[in-house]
Amino acid sequence: MREALGVQASVLAASYIGFGALAATGGVPIWVVTVSTLALWALPGQLVMVEMWQIGAPLIAVVLAVMLTNARFLPMTVTLMPLLRDRRHARWTYYLAAQCIAMSSWVLSMRRCPDMPADERMAYFLGLSCVILAVSIAGGVVGFLVADSIPAIMQIGLVFLAPVYFFIFLIVEIRSRLSAIAVICGGVAGPLFYVVTPQWSVLAAGLVGGTAAYAIHKFTGRAHA
Repeated sequence: MREALGVQASVLAASYIGFGALAATGGVPIWVVTVSTLALWALPGQLVMVEMWQIGAPLIAVVLAVMLTNARFLPMTVTLMPLLRDRRHARWTYYLAAQCIAMSSWVLSMRRCPDMPADERMAYFLGLSCVILAVSIAGGVVGFLVADSIPAIMQIGLVFLAPVYFFIFLIVEIRSRLSAIAVICGGVAGPLFYVVTPQWSVLAAGLVGGTAAYAIHKFTGRAHA
């Protein structure tokens, strides 16, 4: 909890202030801002939800769009859960932990948990996640209430603080050759696919860039062997 109240909480609070202000400007009720943070806790998915809410998209379209935007949580969960598993934990705690996974909690836990005793990792992860989630909810409410005093361009700028911060954090935390290759491939694929198809650029860049990184890692590893 102490670690959560550092730069991570500050960045997420600022980002969710921007999100709350954008939602208020778009006519989204404050309860949607709060509940979506609690249920989704994924700023890109929440932004998609707000945008589609504003244009009056059908509910099924909103659900599918948010699901696709949040598809990244599957590999994040798959990589984190083995670190949290311990025979002393009840099964239901893993479902709770899966609901608490976000970019912020995932990045910090992937760095810290390998150096902790197995029975302490779940407590660390849940303490970290609960504080950051509470800060995110509070930031969204504050942003909603003060939306009139935040210029539109500043609302958008605040929202993008979180992805920029965590992208830099990932670069700093690169410790393996595969991670470096993945970041480079993703960084190249993202802008290229955005030029070709802005609507599908994130999914396409993730699929192609990730596959290319894995293939390069395997091929070069075999060549060195």
